Amino acid sequence: MQLFRTAAIDRGVNRSVRRFFMVCVVASVTVFTWSVSICTADETSPLELTVVSFNVLVDFGSAPEVPSWKRRRALCAQVLRESHADLIGLQETSPGQLRYLLKQLPDYAAHYYHRRKNDPGYPDATLLYDRRKFEPIETGHWWLSPTPERVSTGFGNALPRLVVWAKLRHKQTGRALYFFDTHFDNSRPSQTKMAECCRQQMAPFRETNLPMVFTGDFNTDQNRGDYAKLTSDGWHDSYLASDQATVDGHDDNVPTFHNGTRIDHIFYRGPGATALTWQRLESPDPERALSDHFPIRAQLRFE
Repeated sequence: MQLFRTAAIDRGVNRSVRRFFMVCVVASVTVFTWSVSICTADETSPLELTVVSFNVLVDFGSAPEVPSWKRRRALCAQVLRESHADLIGLQETSPGQLRYLLKQLPDYAAHYYHRRKNDPGYPDATLLYDRRKFEPIETGHWWLSPTPERVSTGFGNALPRLVVWAKLRHKQTGRALYFFDTHFDNSRPSQTKMAECCRQQMAPFRETNLPMVFTGDFNTDQNRGDYAKLTSDGWHDSYLASDQATVDGHDDNVPTFHNGTRIDHIFYRGPGATALTWQRLESPDPERALSDHFPIRAQLRFE
């Protein structure tokens, strides 16, 4: 009986030792994996991004020759999915539209203004980022008005307009970047005032010298003062990478809006910033327009 009891105790001790050993092995592998991921993140590596901007046309609105949201939503999701974008700036997405797109694009996370009950703010701009490649560090927004810290108008616009932003960490390189998205009002001269508001609000972000991307429907062509403000302070228009662009980009050779103008933009700035490509994305079905705007796509590189 004593021998049996001793053997049972020994087996119990052995199982405890084995469990302890396995816990140590798992812990060691976890620490090693974490260490390798930290070591392989190289903040000196170039950062290449594919960026899309798209005004989807809100589902309770309409435009000539644009089908209802239900008849075009699958096409919109298909184009966004096949763009293989790292970052997507959306404008005019209603809550229902955003829910649909996120369901169709499960690899993306969203940041937008969360409207509260009786809140006059309209969440007119949404950021999407590929959650496989990025993790959020910080997010925020400001209103395009003389009082940017609260829901407000004041530049001649009827609806409150805003900029949403996110500071993201690129997992592979460990590099941080800022991503902004907006929808300027279509009333004049509000665009010029909104552009100046953005210059002022972005001053602290510019001082970081991090890569920055600014997408949106700016409701402005290239021959007005607001465009000049948007392309100051080191900002560049990715459209210049298009083969059809003029030397200074002051043209509508590739319209992004159905009235024949180019009012949707992807701006960028930062260390060694270059636009590699720019293109307008088309509907997979020529008989069904995606929106009254075309999505645009740019490939950017930051040294």
